[in-house]
Amino acid sequence: MPKQFSILLDPSRHISILWIVYLDEEKLVQTTESQSDVALKYFDHWSKQEYEASARYLDEHLSFTGPIDKFDNARDYIETTHRLGQIVTGVHKRKTFVEGNDVCFVYDLATNTPAGTVPCAEWIRAENGKVKSIQVFFDARPFAAMFAHK
Repeated sequence: MPKQFSILLDPSRHISILWIVYLDEEKLVQTTESQSDVALKYFDHWSKQEYEASARYLDEHLSFTGPIDKFDNARDYIETTHRLGQIVTGVHKRKTFVEGNDVCFVYDLATNTPAGTVPCAEWIRAENGKVKSIQVFFDARPFAAMFAHK
């Protein structure tokens, strides 16, 4: 949506210039937020299962590593996140650590599977206004039967 700015150049002549500026919200996010803010906002949306909102923070060449999957692009990661959403009943954040571009979350992932609630840690690195890498740590053994086909 365009934002209007008007500047009066010469009050005695009533001359003004109207500027219409088109702000790209994605680029605005990149320039006004710290890298850790990007990671924090990504995780906030993801933990609320707002997957489309969380996806806008991901770099298209996202590197994701977890005990079950590994991806080198955001598209595949987003697709898997949507499938994961079918078994997740809640994300309960326990602790957040921030150091520069790195943010680490410790949380309990509640599921509607026999695995129940699983403690997890997630290390997110952001650069240039985007989440560049995500590494997730959890005991995948309770999910083994679900992913036996992999």
